[in-house]
Amino acid sequence: MSSRSNGAGRVYKLHGKAPSRAWRSLRRAAGESLLRNGLYIMGTTAVTALLGFGFWLIAARVLPAVYVGRAAALVSTMLFVAVITNLGLGQVLVSRLGSREDGREWSLTVTTGLLATTLTSLAGGLLAAAIIPALVPELRGTLGVGAYAILPVGVAAIACSLVLDFACIAEHQAKPSFLRNAVAALIRLALIGGAAIGPLDNAIWLLAIWVGSFLLIDAHGVLRMLPALGRGFRPTLSGWRRELADIRHLIAGHQTINLGSQASAYLLPVIVSGRLGPTDNAYFYATFMLATGLFFIAPAIGNSLFAEGARHPDHLRRDLSRAARYIFVLAVPPALLLLLAGPTLLGLFGADYADAGTGLLYVLVASAVFDAAYQLAIAVLRARGRLGEAAAATWTLLVASVTFTWLLLPPLGLIGAGVGWGIGKACGLLVALLLLARPARPATALAPRDPLL
Repeated sequence: MSSRSNGAGRVYKLHGKAPSRAWRSLRRAAGESLLRNGLYIMGTTAVTALLGFGFWLIAARVLPAVYVGRAAALVSTMLFVAVITNLGLGQVLVSRLGSREDGREWSLTVTTGLLATTLTSLAGGLLAAAIIPALVPELRGTLGVGAYAILPVGVAAIACSLVLDFACIAEHQAKPSFLRNAVAALIRLALIGGAAIGPLDNAIWLLAIWVGSFLLIDAHGVLRMLPALGRGFRPTLSGWRRELADIRHLIAGHQTINLGSQASAYLLPVIVSGRLGPTDNAYFYATFMLATGLFFIAPAIGNSLFAEGARHPDHLRRDLSRAARYIFVLAVPPALLLLLAGPTLLGLFGADYADAGTGLLYVLVASAVFDAAYQLAIAVLRARGRLGEAAAATWTLLVASVTFTWLLLPPLGLIGAGVGWGIGKACGLLVALLLLARPARPATALAPRDPLL
């Protein structure tokens, strides 16, 4: 055989082996709980968002806009209040459950978390129901007592669902969480048609569908999902006072981190509306929502990394490297899609949206680099029990993003919101990296720490 044919054979073998190696690497990565759980967390966000969009689309088709608007305002209120009143207990479970013995200890921690979440969420929901008429005059006198009676129950159901989701994440079994939320979204979608023919007020019916779907999956979560996690779950409140006292510092730390991380996304539309007006805010909101197709990847992998690090701190350095690689692989395709097709996608809302939002979209895509690194840094701080330092980084992000957005909106227009958001992420990342580089104080958290940096 000629040397040319031998060379061609070697090239063929090399190229033939490359796809095989890539496939084996992909299968190995998919078998790792770090990536597998991250994908299920991402899937939960994606499926609920898509099916939620379908829910409101059908509602808009079968009901008058006034009822849809009222129900949307109340559902948004429930979701927002639940984020506050769950007290960060989901992340508390991730920090705590790895050190708990199967059976009574594990069950007590989960049950206490669910009880605390239920009580604070009911109180928060009652408060929200009382002040909504004052904050939103358009709703005053248009909704009956039934809507405000349902709202506190809905807040508690949503908040408990978040805690149950993190119990799965803590055990590196995010698949049940994905299935629960997908089923809830499908239930809502299946029942939406009844709003047009149901005996109740249309807005109350829409609200009841949301609340009922969460109550159903919460009941399933407690009765079937938690026992299936293999930790010997049996509901118990014997010793709940001691347990609550033991986790109060974790509650304070994780909830402070959550509020600092999440508040900017809620505040930016308010700032844009106040500085530039409601029309520009419509352009901003549509663009920002489109960019979330990229921004939900890093938090999902970050939560998975947090769960891995809390359970196996000695592997944290290795898992951090893998998490960064997974984010890169998963984020590049949607980033390229937004860069190449973003103007076209914005144009679906209208030509004005594309003209006003394209520059902002490009800036938001660029800021995703800072966001990805920031999410990983916060996950490492959480896994190592350095909650105060993680809170300092998140609140630095919040203050910086709000301040710079406020200052840059008038001279830069909508792009100023993206630049302010990116600067906030960069500032939060810088503080997190500086704190990680500093030697940790003696450990007081429940999970052991890994000297990562």
